[in-house]
Order: sequence, then structure tokens, then C-alpha cells
Amino acid sequence: RTWYTQSLSGITGGQLHVERIACEPAHPGWSTFNPTIAADGDRLLAIVRSSNYRIENGRYVMPEEDAGVIRTENILVEIGETGSRQQVIVPPAYETNGYPVSGLEDCRLRKTPVGWSVSATVRDAEGWDGRCRIGVAKLNVEDGRLHGLRVLDWEGLQDHEKNWMPLGDGWLYACGHNGHTVTIDADPDMPGVYEVRQRGPAPPLAAGFRGGGQVVPFRGGWLGIVHEVSHLDTGRRAYEHRFVWWDETLTLRKWSPLFFFVERQSIEFAAGLATIDDTVFVSFGVNDAEAWLCRLKGGAVWDLLQPIS
Repeated sequence: RTWYTQSLSGITGGQLHVERIACEPAHPGWSTFNPTIAADGDRLLAIVRSSNYRIENGRYVMPEEDAGVIRTENILVEIGETGSRQQVIVPPAYETNGYPVSGLEDCRLRKTPVGWSVSATVRDAEGWDGRCRIGVAKLNVEDGRLHGLRVLDWEGLQDHEKNWMPLGDGWLYACGHNGHTVTIDADPDMPGVYEVRQRGPAPPLAAGFRGGGQVVPFRGGWLGIVHEVSHLDTGRRAYEHRFVWWDETLTLRKWSPLFFFVERQSIEFAAGLATIDDTVFVSFGVNDAEAWLCRLKGGAVWDLLQPIS
């Protein structure tokens, strides 16, 4: 199937603009990739991941001086009409368990009534065994500091927890779990407490959808972007994306065809979705080595969405 997947440019008739995000890595020789974005008035804020490894023939290769440890730092980028401004984020202080994957990976940026925060994959937090878990931290955008890291725990944890999609004060946890959309919602009466809720029905195909960017209000419902994983004959993986739309009850109603952004049969990973006026922005990484931003009109996205019968 992946040989015939079309580009997003192709299925929209070229109604989009795609560009690299101008961002220097956290350290010389490191990469920048998997950006997340959020709207702040008429500007975009982004967090770009920067890591010490590269992928060679499907293997992670780190500098010798890092002794086999994968390291991640994050860069706060302000994207405006006159260019971008960046600063390396000061990570939150937390006790580590010695697992050889360090830092907050694939952040999702969000703004709530109480301020900015991120959710991210954490593997080296003390008290955990190295499996992927979701950590939440508050972000001070003025000085670029994360603080108050909390690793979320609940009795329904899977072997690995990744890619929760920010939705208001909580997250969209699964597009299709036991035939339904599932969310994790903040309890309004108990600060810091969340509840898992079953929402509207979802078709069987949605069980293969994996989290992407945020879920944002759009055309009377909610817009998201998800990816699906294909395993190629070469042994490599390929990620393909589609837009999805839920109505106000969070029942999955529409989806777009699968597409790629810039490179067919590669690992493209969308970790950010935002809207400003009638423009939709998607931020994504390519092969854990590049950070990109795509913008297109809301009407072009809406035209892609097809009803689910």
C-alpha cells in the first residue's frame, strides 16, 4: 500500500506550504526533529526535540562519549512573521533510575487556563523500570524552564504509554479502544486527578491509529492528526498520516485518506496541530533528523475529510 500513498500536497492540489523549522540543535552534532506546536494569539510556540543519536540501517547510533545512552534535550522556539527565536529548555529536576534513555521525549505542548505545560515520554524517572511512561510538567515560557514533573500512574497502564494527544485539560488516549474513543479528563473537583472515559463509537480501523498532535476545535467538532505504522519488506517501518474529525460528542465521524508530507515510505511523525483563524498548522519530524512545519487553509482540510459509513 505504501508505494501508492499520495503526498499531502497531491491530495490537496498543492494548497499548502511546507518549510523546515529554523532551529539550531541543543549541542553540535545533535539532530532536531519531532516538533510540537501550539497557538499563542497570532504566533506559534514550538518545542523541537534535539537528540544525540542518528539512525543507521534501523539502528540507533550514539557518540562514543555518551556510552550508549540516548540523550534528549528540548528547544523552545517562537515562530512569528519576522522569523523565529529559540532557547534550550531547562529540564525539570527529578530523580533518575539509570535507564540509558535520558530526557523528555516527543513533548506535546499545550496551553490551559492555568498556563503552559507539556506531556512527554519519560523512561528514566526513579520508581519506574524504563518502560515508556507519560510525564507532565509545567512550562515557564518566559525563561524556558520546565518544573514539577509528574509521571502519571493508573491501573490500566499498557506495557508502553506514548503519544497521548492533548485535549483541553486532558488527553485523547485512544481513537479506537474496544470500539470507542477514550479520553483522560481532568477532574474539575479534584486538582491533579484524572479519569478515564469512554466516548463515542469508533470503527475497527481506528484501533490502529496512533497519537499525533493536539486535538483542536474545528468546524463545530474536534480535529486531530494521527499516524499508522506499516512494516516494509526491508524490515524498516513507515509512518503515514491522516486527519480525523470527531463531532461535539467525540464520536469519530470523518477521516482523510492516508498521506505523507515530504518523503514516501519513511518515518514522518506529526507531534503538533494548531489553528490560527482559518489556517491549520501541522508540525512534524522526518526520520528523527529533521523538523518541519506545514500550513494549509481550513477549507482544504475540511474538503479532505470523508464521512465514515
